Amino acid sequence: MDAKTRLKLQSTDSPILESQQDRDNNEYKTINENGDNSDSIDSYLKDAELFVEIFKYLPAFDVHKRVKIVSKTWFQRAKDDYLWMHLCEPYWPKIVLNRTLIRKYKSWTSMFLRKPHVNFDGIYVYEKAYWKTAILTDKFTLERKAVKCAYYRYLRFFPNGRVLYALVNLEPRRMISQIYSGSSKVHDGMYKVRKGIVLVRAHLGYMKMSMKLKIYNRKGGFGRMRIESLEGTDPKNGEKTSFPVDNEPFLFQRVTVMK
Repeated sequence: MDAKTRLKLQSTDSPILESQQDRDNNEYKTINENGDNSDSIDSYLKDAELFVEIFKYLPAFDVHKRVKIVSKTWFQRAKDDYLWMHLCEPYWPKIVLNRTLIRKYKSWTSMFLRKPHVNFDGIYVYEKAYWKTAILTDKFTLERKAVKCAYYRYLRFFPNGRVLYALVNLEPRRMISQIYSGSSKVHDGMYKVRKGIVLVRAHLGYMKMSMKLKIYNRKGGFGRMRIESLEGTDPKNGEKTSFPVDNEPFLFQRVTVMK
């Protein structure tokens, strides 16, 4: 190969290699030192309205706790009060419809964090533990032994006023999947929330159950409720029976896979 041919090949190859290297460098610049490409994602979502349209379908808990830590842009977008108006809509549709923010709350975000409400992205679980004496026998011995027992109440709330209720002896790791998939142990009902009080009514077949609960704020998430009264009504004769209540609370357990 003569000198002229070699010079011609070098002159045509160099720009190609150089432009490819430039593309690689530009692509590398979109990824930060931690390997996070959130900045490149932000470049596609420059319009604040796009963030609102996406984030409003997320659970409010995720927007408040998790979305903020993705990047600086997401942190700012997650504080958008217009977004929080949409997040408040499932909880207080009449207020959002009229766009009349309650005066004592300075923003929709503040309203969500301070105004009592029930959570929709999980299950409220009540556990009542007690001890029972069991008699263990064999051919030669008779032994009494204290055994710990427990029963559970479960509540799952929906934005449309529907609630699922169960009273069983199955622990959460076995029961929560049945609540989401459907089970004969789970009963349908309705609920209303007013001034931090939840009124739950469900038909258990053998009895119509009415439960009054008070909502407590738990780390800004209203994840605790306590039973104030519990009453059952016989569907045949209408006779009402009041049941004793204790101080055991309902505690909220967030479920990541919703159906």
